Amino acid sequence: MALLDIFRGKQGKNKANLAESNTMFGQTQLGNNVVYQGQAGKQTVSQQLLYVTTSSATTAGRPVDMSMLSRNSTVMACVGVKARTIAQLPKCVMYKTESGEFVEALKAPKINARDKTRARQVENLLNNPNNFQSSYEFWYQWSMWMDLAGETFTLWWREDAKDPNQMPIEMYNLDASLMTCQLTPSRYPKYVLSTPSYGFNKDEPLAAYQVMHIMEAAWQGSAGFNKGILAAELVALDQDIDLYANFIMQNGAKPSGLFTTDVVIPDAKYKEVAARLKEAWSAMVGTRTTDLSKAGQGMLLDQGMKYTPIDMLTLQDADCAALKDQTMKRICGLFGVPPQMVAVGEGKFNNTQTLMDEFHKTTMYPMVINVEQKLNQHLLKGYPNLCVRFDTKEFLKGAPLDQMNFVTAGVSNGIMTPNEGRIYLNMPKIDGGDELVAKSNPAEPIKGSSPQDTGGGGGNQTKKMNIGTK
Repeated sequence: MALLDIFRGKQGKNKANLAESNTMFGQTQLGNNVVYQGQAGKQTVSQQLLYVTTSSATTAGRPVDMSMLSRNSTVMACVGVKARTIAQLPKCVMYKTESGEFVEALKAPKINARDKTRARQVENLLNNPNNFQSSYEFWYQWSMWMDLAGETFTLWWREDAKDPNQMPIEMYNLDASLMTCQLTPSRYPKYVLSTPSYGFNKDEPLAAYQVMHIMEAAWQGSAGFNKGILAAELVALDQDIDLYANFIMQNGAKPSGLFTTDVVIPDAKYKEVAARLKEAWSAMVGTRTTDLSKAGQGMLLDQGMKYTPIDMLTLQDADCAALKDQTMKRICGLFGVPPQMVAVGEGKFNNTQTLMDEFHKTTMYPMVINVEQKLNQHLLKGYPNLCVRFDTKEFLKGAPLDQMNFVTAGVSNGIMTPNEGRIYLNMPKIDGGDELVAKSNPAEPIKGSSPQDTGGGGGNQTKKMNIGTK
């Protein structure tokens, strides 16, 4: 019914239909995505987009919003891994030469003064985003907004906010939960803040050139899917298991048991025995309401009583341990993070590098491409030979020994010069190191490139083959 409301006019709609048109996939419309298509930009209910990224609710009624996502340990572990990865990458501006080769713009020999000036301005902005955040802090925060909200809004701060041709001098991450993206009849978006921020308010919309809007999974052109909100049931289940475990540990961790007897005890005698047992039990377990000097003393049972201890309830008893592990792994898959990277499940160290490579290629590299393209669109329009580049070689450097083996293989096989290898290792150049070293045996494969060396095989494959043929 909600989908059909998109194509229906205002006439003939009752209040029930209007309420229904503001929900989709069980999510509540909070006004994040509104299209202005009416006369003079007037908003009509039937023109609202039916999806929002800030809040949802499970079938059981538990709300799932940004606050809950930020308090879930599994979600934040995955978000933190991705944020740390992208925040540490070096950022520079590349220049495309006539031969099609990309070189650093500030080091290119034939780059014109106009391009070099722009490249220097963009690099300074990326590496010094504003006066209170370092580059690492800014991109860490940007990545967290991308994962928790599904989209980010970066404010370009110019000396003249109304001049789109000015180079921004600072940039800030806006609160994505406060932003409303509106598509105007001119087909340019404008962004409205629901509450004042950075000196702007809802009566002063931000123009398209003032905000860099990046969506991870674009939907309907002006919104991005929020993985955590879409998986409301999964995230809520993970949170509820933690709450359940806390209640068990809080209420079931104390020594407990039952006193039983087959003897019939009169009511007056029963109350006397019960009061004495209660006092003796409190003294034995050493609670705060008793004399601490009596803690640990034994109990004398009479009236034929027997004590039967009750074991503490655990997650294993409730069969929640396996469910918790499965839920955490599914959340890791949702964010594209291998579970072993956030200490979920067991992993083998012989394929750690392969695991990291897959994470960088399938999860982080698409995110890097997305932000690079947006930065080029906003900061380098009119500069076709320039492009922003996040140095993804940092993804694959690995441990110092891995870096040394990589450089040794590259230099000895004639792929890179000794000075290029030294630059890769952050070492100064040496005289005579700009020439390729001739490979001694061209037919010999590069050492360290076999499946066993890279973690793809593992173990003694020859021995396994011999065992299989017996």
